[in-house]
Amino acid sequence: MEQPLYFAFALLIMLAGMVGIFLPFIPSMPLIWLGVFFYGLVTDFTVIDNSFLVFASLLVLATIFLDYLTALWGGKRFRASLWTIFGAIVGGLVGSLFGLFYALIAGPILGAVVAEVVRGHDAAFTYRAKRYQVVGFLGGTIVKVAVGIAIVGLFLYETLR
Repeated sequence: MEQPLYFAFALLIMLAGMVGIFLPFIPSMPLIWLGVFFYGLVTDFTVIDNSFLVFASLLVLATIFLDYLTALWGGKRFRASLWTIFGAIVGGLVGSLFGLFYALIAGPILGAVVAEVVRGHDAAFTYRAKRYQVVGFLGGTIVKVAVGIAIVGLFLYETLR
């Protein structure tokens, strides 16, 4: 009787993680991992065993690393400063309050442009640099979506077979 409730709660945690991929203020991949860990813990790791948990942990850690790497690549590709990267992050956070488009595209671009203009760089340079920043951000988002779907899919396969 308890196991379906635990299963539903674990899926709810993972769903929050999947939503967090598109809302920068929610820790997406750690929540997906937490859902897997929670279900393994409450079932004494009989359904979700240690090898699956280690595999999911490695995927999550690699995804977090790649997410940061793609953001840095996108920013450094056109010599963006740390101010630009910080501006893009703040812009994404503020943009997430207004919807998906503003969280993924408009917010990071505007935040990065404002940060560079405040620093004294001209608008043409900042716009070109921001394109690479957005490409890096979108690349990281695509990786997180793919790995998130893979982990949730494998979790469902392991628990429902």
